[in-house]
Amino acid sequence: MNRPELDYYAVLDQPRDSTKEQITLAYRRLAIRLCPHRDKKDEQDFVPLAQEGRLTHLSPMGEPRQWAYINMAFDVLGNDLYRAIYDRYGEAGLFEGVMLPNGYFPPYQYDGDHMKVYERVFGSYSPYANVIDAIANPPSLYATRQHGIGVRSKDASTERIIELSLEEVRTGCVKLMNVWRQEIVDAKESRLEKRKHTLKLNIAPGTTAGTRFCFKEEGDRYPATIPGDIIFIAADKPHPDFERRNQHDLVYRHSIDLCQAFTGFTFFICTLDRRQLKVVITDVVQPGYTKVVPLEGLPKCRNLNAVTAIKEANKKVEQYGDLIIEFDYIFPKYLTPNMKHITRQFFREFRKLEVELEEEEERNMV
Repeated sequence: MNRPELDYYAVLDQPRDSTKEQITLAYRRLAIRLCPHRDKKDEQDFVPLAQEGRLTHLSPMGEPRQWAYINMAFDVLGNDLYRAIYDRYGEAGLFEGVMLPNGYFPPYQYDGDHMKVYERVFGSYSPYANVIDAIANPPSLYATRQHGIGVRSKDASTERIIELSLEEVRTGCVKLMNVWRQEIVDAKESRLEKRKHTLKLNIAPGTTAGTRFCFKEEGDRYPATIPGDIIFIAADKPHPDFERRNQHDLVYRHSIDLCQAFTGFTFFICTLDRRQLKVVITDVVQPGYTKVVPLEGLPKCRNLNAVTAIKEANKKVEQYGDLIIEFDYIFPKYLTPNMKHITRQFFREFRKLEVELEEEEERNMV
């Protein structure tokens, strides 16, 4: 990460060993003052007057910014899994994703829906939440001849896998996804027709597998329901030469014969951005030997807020993973008697020279 990490515990003014109930109560105390849809005169019904003058380190900020910070902090600390990831790996691990013993934890991304977080808490803890929220955010209603009058319920989300080639992950790209959905085609909302709709996906360089791209309420349009979300989930498309490892590293396998393994060799790799990378091996390539070329892997995708993303839109991404080269050995399929004799003779001479070198090194040490 190229930015300082946010201390979510400090945002809610709580120690790191706080219980979930203490975290929730701290969020309630702050949210009752900062929620833009709350009537200030009702604060006394929720918070003791003795606490009215209590200040936090967020106090110098404007209320809209404080409101955004406390909701993001509680969205993480109020979720047991997110909190465990944050406590162990910090904000970097939370935003970039980590490999857990039971599988991969994909990068976390706050959706920015502050009222969604607020309603999740005050729907249970506030005696007035439902009434006030219904006034501030009235439910969506429908009125049709076929279905009568009622409250619209939201359709289930639709999830689709989108495979990305490593070249697309390396450079980033824009994907235009065509979806077919039911749409209302007359003013009376009685006739539906299936039409094609195009959604635009901005794939950032280094996007990891499991990243979710959510298009809110872009599903089928029906008179009595709210359209569901369409979610695209990124997956890696198999590549003929490279394989992704540890999110940002690339693995390349190169085949060599025994002569090359003993004497060294030079070869070229065509990278994902079509450069010719020269690799020189002078070591003896033993089983398990790997060659690591720094900064020749995939770019490290960073989770940026809107302001930072705009400021860094034209900046080049300079953080990359590594290229890991592994080797496969090609053994001869057949040796003639003469070839076997020459091979034995070679290894006898080789062993003799090896012993002489060891003895010379011992004499020099004495």
